[in-house]
Amino acid sequence: MTRTPRLLLPLAALAIAGAACTQQESVAPAPSATTAPSTTVAPTTAPPAVTEPPASEAPAATEATTTSTAPPTTTPPPSGVPTSSSTQYFGGGDADGWMYLGRWTGNEWASAFTPDGAPRQPAISADDVLIHEVDLDPIEGTVGSTAEACPDGRTGPIISPNARAPEDPGFGYRSIAFDADWPTQPRPIALVDATIDAYTSAGIAAFDDTDVDASAGAIDQLVVTDLDGDGDTESLVAFGGDGFSALLLIDADSGSALTVARDTAPVAAPTTGATSDPPAPGSFERHRTLAVADLNGDGLMEFVAHTWESESDTTVIVYEYDGTEVTAVLTTGC
Repeated sequence: MTRTPRLLLPLAALAIAGAACTQQESVAPAPSATTAPSTTVAPTTAPPAVTEPPASEAPAATEATTTSTAPPTTTPPPSGVPTSSSTQYFGGGDADGWMYLGRWTGNEWASAFTPDGAPRQPAISADDVLIHEVDLDPIEGTVGSTAEACPDGRTGPIISPNARAPEDPGFGYRSIAFDADWPTQPRPIALVDATIDAYTSAGIAAFDDTDVDASAGAIDQLVVTDLDGDGDTESLVAFGGDGFSALLLIDADSGSALTVARDTAPVAAPTTGATSDPPAPGSFERHRTLAVADLNGDGLMEFVAHTWESESDTTVIVYEYDGTEVTAVLTTGC
């Protein structure tokens, strides 16, 4: 675990205090972060779908609001007790059909695929959901009919309003949606446009055990919040450069950094006798945070990452953070 200076705390606290005032002004989306943890990508020819049991009825979701821009040290501690209701999750982007990500069964996370790789078909019914993006307040959405959500034939609901297309890379996923009757963002979340030297150093150090020189890397995205409700700020840092990318979780109080996901591109061997520039690196996975929310009602916020290598190879990963470790609990590719 890489150590970074304790000066991160005031920087991150100032960032969340200032940015939380401005980053959640929109009320509806426009029509619009080593090798990463193993992902599950459905085969080209999908096995027969397995129908999910319907989610239990829950009161209509209401919009979560943040009433204070102060660092989240005054909010009640998380209960740690998740909802006993079954809750389904969907990822949306530039396609009409939202991809089924999996569900919380009431006592555990359940993948969008069976153990033998068959896709589970979600229970689709007209209902209200909350749509979450990293730079917006949660907004109410409505589930309608179904449409093709993946090229392999998997379908998902059409949710209105649709997610905005991702700004970078311009394809894949931008939002998640789910039904909830609890505050889905119990503490402020801020998308910050800033370069913090200690975070850049942590990003470079994440590649120390590889052959990659990450010294030219930069922070591509910075999200600050209190994920576990302990009063300390965590920063989700997408860091990368030409041929490498990583998603880090940095504790602003202790300065410790966890590498959540990381990938580097293979570099082709130079042609014998060549005098031109070295060959460009090949394809590699890139990482971004697309949403932060309490997905199962326990007061702890999960974070959702978008990982992509190409337009036809995109993945959404839901991560838990317990204050010490990060665990991928749902992984779905399309």
